[in-house]
Amino acid sequence: ARVGWLEPRRLREMWRRGGPPVARCLAARVVARPVVTKTSTGLVGLPVDPNGRANFIAASEKVLEEIKGVPADAEYRQVIEKIVGYQLRIARENEDEAKIEEIIGHGQLEELIEQTNDELINIKDYIDAKMWEVIKDLNPDLTNLNPDLSDIPDDPPKSDR
Repeated sequence: ARVGWLEPRRLREMWRRGGPPVARCLAARVVARPVVTKTSTGLVGLPVDPNGRANFIAASEKVLEEIKGVPADAEYRQVIEKIVGYQLRIARENEDEAKIEEIIGHGQLEELIEQTNDELINIKDYIDAKMWEVIKDLNPDLTNLNPDLSDIPDDPPKSDR
């Protein structure tokens, strides 16, 4: 029967009046929660992530950390660092999830999180198999190949908002 005091409106009211410390902490948490406006991704089996931006940033940071296990001159590492680094900058500079999705242009944040987690698996497999060595052995002509990363911008576009 005491559930009514947990309502956000009542918590904010208790906060203003200097209510009990627990109420003040709960009220601060209610105010700070992100607003999720999306109710469905429209994709079967892929639910909405209420913390999509934060989870995408964490997954991207994990990818950038894991890719350091690949030699710096490996084309795979260069491409991953450039793409994921760009997406991470977009996510950090924009609070609006819809804007992040629009700028990156590769689907919804939930899809990007899935792609990033899949890339983590690829990185681990790449490192375990030492694929950079296999590539050099199979085609020595590729050792001096420099990937063309010019179509990936160094800086994200400026937001209109």
